[in-house]
Amino acid sequence: MRRIAFLPAIFLLAACAAPEAEANPQTSGSDSDLEGIGEYVGDLMGQSIMTDGRYVFLYGPADGSGPMTSHAGTYEITGDVATHTIRYHTNPDRVGDVFSWKIESTAGDTITVVTMDASGEFTGRARSLRVS
Repeated sequence: MRRIAFLPAIFLLAACAAPEAEANPQTSGSDSDLEGIGEYVGDLMGQSIMTDGRYVFLYGPADGSGPMTSHAGTYEITGDVATHTIRYHTNPDRVGDVFSWKIESTAGDTITVVTMDASGEFTGRARSLRVS
């Protein structure tokens, strides 16, 4: 009788673990130079946090001329490219969008990145100061 009760418990544990694996697409234990906490500099102000396959970006014009934008979701790192899938956004029409970026250059703790849309087309450039 104990074996029968044990089998459903295994299925329950497996079912509970599966959504976490899908929600966190990055390979567990990865330690990438692309991950960490950054503070935008230059034309943008705000912060970025990327860790363990999840990210949060909050940014807006540095001169305060427009509203702040925020979005969060999941990401995968392949080589030197981080590909993000938006799960939450201040503009609901952007939920589900995919975009990528890669480091264009570094100077000390300042990182310049180029952003690309889902088709790999260049969409912009940003700079951030690595905080940690």
